[in-house]
Amino acid sequence: MKKTQYILFVLCMTLCFSCTVDESCRTNQSVLIDMGMYHINQTDTSRTVAAMSIDSITVRGLKYDATSKKYLYMDSVLYNNLKTITKIDLPLHSFDSVSAFEVTFNSKKITANKLTNKNDTILYLNKRDTLIVKHQNTDKYLSLQCGSIKVHSVDTVLTTNNFIDSIRITNRNVNNINVENIKIYK
Repeated sequence: MKKTQYILFVLCMTLCFSCTVDESCRTNQSVLIDMGMYHINQTDTSRTVAAMSIDSITVRGLKYDATSKKYLYMDSVLYNNLKTITKIDLPLHSFDSVSAFEVTFNSKKITANKLTNKNDTILYLNKRDTLIVKHQNTDKYLSLQCGSIKVHSVDTVLTTNNFIDSIRITNRNVNNINVENIKIYK
């Protein structure tokens, strides 16, 4: 009888102490570079910048091949014909200091025509730009449960300027906080 009570006591204590709170990682571990799309409206007297909505966008990862001295497609399609987008979030290479992307834009621009007093529509179909982001990589310790993440510091951003007019780096630190890092202007 005492042996049965002892076994029940040990079993109850084991069940009570094994149901502790799980201290799992609740920290955002996703590190993506945030790029916003903007349009520059320039008239004779003023210049304004407004957020731009892209009708559709496709983004593919590229990798530099040293033997052919070209950027080749990786097997990753990061955005596949995504509709009505104002920003893109892209992952940077963790072990390489250069990340490259091919961005295909499909968009339209409506402008006022002063001669006809009507709006003109300009279509941009399958305009491809290559974005090259040069960055430095650093490990950032989060906690015992979460481990560490790779954060980046952006040095330079280059583009082929087929659709993109210009680029401005607004925040060089790319980490797990959702902040716009780059402004892309059309």
